[in-house]
Amino acid sequence: MARTRKTPIPKVVIEFGKKINTLRIERKMSQMDLGAALGIDRENVRKYEKGLQEPKLSTIIKFSEVFEVSFNDLLSYKNSKP
Repeated sequence: MARTRKTPIPKVVIEFGKKINTLRIERKMSQMDLGAALGIDRENVRKYEKGLQEPKLSTIIKFSEVFEVSFNDLLSYKNSKP
């Protein structure tokens, strides 16, 4: 029986997943390649990309290091101050 989620997936988690998927494809990496670089398995990479699993801060740091991008770019954060 499939598990159902009690709370909706936050938009920021879905956007993070899209961003890491795009970065992975741009770098011609498989989910397995990315997982090996991060020290996690391919299934977790898939869950992050689909927005099914919210990453811990330490995992976000690893993604930032592997892709060589800033946190702001990785999280698509835009400062609203002028």
